[in-house]
Amino acid sequence: MFNFLLKTLISGRNYVKWPRCRSSALVTITWLALAIPMLNACATNATTTTAGPNNSELATGTSPKSAVTLTPNVSPHSNEITTRPPALSTIAFLATSSPAGANNQAGCGQATPLKPATSQNQTLAVKAAGARGNATRSYRLHLPSSYQPTQPQAVLLVFHGHGGNAADMENVSGFSSLADQQDFIAVYPQGIADDYGLPMWASVGPAADYGIDDLSFVNDLLKQLQKQVCVDGRRIYATGFSNGGGMSHYLACKLTERIAAVVPIAGNYFPLPDGGCQPSRAVALLEIHGTADNVISYNGRPDKDYPGWPLPAMADYLAEWASRNGCGKGPQTFLDTSEIKGEEWSGCRDNSTVAHYQIKGGSHSYPAAIGSRSSQEVIWTFLASHRT
Repeated sequence: MFNFLLKTLISGRNYVKWPRCRSSALVTITWLALAIPMLNACATNATTTTAGPNNSELATGTSPKSAVTLTPNVSPHSNEITTRPPALSTIAFLATSSPAGANNQAGCGQATPLKPATSQNQTLAVKAAGARGNATRSYRLHLPSSYQPTQPQAVLLVFHGHGGNAADMENVSGFSSLADQQDFIAVYPQGIADDYGLPMWASVGPAADYGIDDLSFVNDLLKQLQKQVCVDGRRIYATGFSNGGGMSHYLACKLTERIAAVVPIAGNYFPLPDGGCQPSRAVALLEIHGTADNVISYNGRPDKDYPGWPLPAMADYLAEWASRNGCGKGPQTFLDTSEIKGEEWSGCRDNSTVAHYQIKGGSHSYPAAIGSRSSQEVIWTFLASHRT
């Protein structure tokens, strides 16, 4: 028990699955003795999804889809770079709606009580057995200002990190403002609290995470959304930070028929049970990660150090996704400076791709800015170029 508690505590509060300790007072005292100094250290050294934009330590050049040569300039933050990437002129074209036949959804053509250009909390009935006894779960929904019930819209699922929440993720990520500009629906699911009151995502399956069935939750959320509003079923995307990044990876593996592309950021990519990650089609993926991440190490952690809880090195993780997607070329370096390295795999099945931004010296933080653009702009540029 002691070794497990120690392993959990030093792993970082943003993504670990905390132990379910309900035993003796001695265990409780031992846990508190370890937890207080280590949690203080985590609070000092790691930034969660509730951090403000000025605390960002990840920054990148431009989207992998851009062929523009960038000239980086060092920003006031030592771990960031500022670049001059192209404007979002391509997004409006890439995000045009799919043919009508791809969207036979009940919400299209129906009036909705939801008000465009606002964010509203929604509830969803769920099975208590997969939700720690809860009969309902929640998410935050933002309809774009131009929403029309006859025009199918893309959907972006944005997952908070461990200990975060949907409202904070909306504020930090800025996707709702971009949704108004680029005409997509932004959704911020809310995780269920662990034994210590910290919302989390069961991104390694229900059996390993308190019996929480987050896969069914997301699937049911999308079904409800498609009844309420007009959704383009071929343009459903996911992104997230830390434990939320692990959740977007999990969806790419297990909800392949719905998710067109994902952008996990500094995610916890634990091995998946039940056959591992075997998507039925190629899913485009862009991963962003700092080399000095002190919570989820860029170089991974071996199983021998944390039995049952290994994490892959980024090089191995990306190579596996390139193999899954059947990519014939890569990795090709499209950007390499003292601050950042960008890589891309191409020639992949189903018009997919795999890309990566290695942030040299970047630590564990949600990227408020990516180059001279906001992170949401760069992420959306990548996602909007893919569909199922």
